Amino acid sequence: TNMEILSTKELAKYIKINEKKIYKLVQEGKIPHAKIGGKIAFTKELIDRWILENTEMERHILIAGSDDVLLRKIIDIYNGEHPSKIFYAPVGSINGLKLLEQKGATIACVHIIDIEKRQYVASYINRYLTKNDYVVVRLFSRQQGLYVKKGNPKGIKGIKDLIRDDVVFVNRNKGSGTRLLLDFLLNEAGIETNMMHGYNNEVGSHLECGLSVLKGNADAAFGIEYIAHVLNLDFIFLMNEKFDMVIPKDYYHSQIIKDFLAFFDQSKLINKIKDFAGYSLEEMGSIVYP
Repeated sequence: TNMEILSTKELAKYIKINEKKIYKLVQEGKIPHAKIGGKIAFTKELIDRWILENTEMERHILIAGSDDVLLRKIIDIYNGEHPSKIFYAPVGSINGLKLLEQKGATIACVHIIDIEKRQYVASYINRYLTKNDYVVVRLFSRQQGLYVKKGNPKGIKGIKDLIRDDVVFVNRNKGSGTRLLLDFLLNEAGIETNMMHGYNNEVGSHLECGLSVLKGNADAAFGIEYIAHVLNLDFIFLMNEKFDMVIPKDYYHSQIIKDFLAFFDQSKLINKIKDFAGYSLEEMGSIVYP
């Protein structure tokens, strides 16, 4: 096939935006281009693909990051009511931020504790993202703690019991916010991970953690209260954590995101989700950074 090459002027005419804007996109590395003999050139085929990809991004939202039951519920309700759709990839908090950085996701959802400050602040922006042009919106708070069998047959009272010889643990996957939080709590309690039976037994979600305890494959696991509630397990509360959405600033002002955020203000939504055990919705939709 013969590739059709366009100059900046021709491209400006073709996609109906001014030349200045095209130079800016080139400078920011946001548009596919080549430099031929000192001049900027564009391949029509690549430009067509670029337009398609960008309009897809503007029509739908891809959220990547932490695994959360209530967020899934919110997405289901949204998708049932809106022509634009939200896709959700629960790949863990840190991988969510990596995907956001690579433009593989439009929003990252995270709960990452700042170990030095011992609290949930947006310091992870500077730690995991190279640029600082993000808005962080609080979704909710949720209770994290230990899952144990109904009636707590092993008499587990807290984190220190996880090093007992008769207690087998199951852990969350590396890179998940829950795993980071557990490591923080173990460190605070002066527990080395090699003192535990099962620290390296990993599963990929809160639900799998709960099921491991329910089936008797483990005596204890660490996760959100809601799962204990659903599976009828006993729950030992350890920490109240904040769950946030990280949105690139230039995307934050787009219509699709405005609609999505406005959705959180609806009392109709609150009524559908207010009965989720272990969640607090008081700060829902508030901006926590910058």
